[in-house]
Amino acid sequence: MFAEGDFISHGTNGVCRVAGFTQMDVPGTGEKKEYYILKPVYDSNATVYSPVESGDTLKCRSILTEEEAKKLIGDIPTIAPIEACDRKELEEKCKQAISSGLCSEWVRVIKTLWEDRRSREGQGKKMTAASERFLKQAEEKLHGELAVSLGMQKQELTDYLCGLLMATK
Repeated sequence: MFAEGDFISHGTNGVCRVAGFTQMDVPGTGEKKEYYILKPVYDSNATVYSPVESGDTLKCRSILTEEEAKKLIGDIPTIAPIEACDRKELEEKCKQAISSGLCSEWVRVIKTLWEDRRSREGQGKKMTAASERFLKQAEEKLHGELAVSLGMQKQELTDYLCGLLMATK
């Protein structure tokens, strides 16, 4: 269980701060269930309610510590991109990696799709819409979490990571 004030990674909402707890009715059961009140860090107008006891352990997890974030950044050059036989398999693997909730998987998506972009541009083609969407999702999730973990502004972290990823190619 997380405490009020903790920063967590929450499914599709990214990094959130636990603002408190509330009891809510479970529809059709007459029971009440405890929920986290979450405030997404990068959407100040939003509030998310997430069950405290959820069967999906990756839906809510602690964000990386500062040390874990620094280690992940140091490991980026050695993290292998996703391998796929065709576009359909690549898109499915990217989708799975993003929904895994794991920062290292988000790095794999970013590295894979940056390389895909370079390759397609070399052929005079643009990225597919799906690849662009997956790249944006992975970057938003990774950069948002690392920025909070390291106490940086998101754009500052984005610029740093872009430089690091470009240097690895």
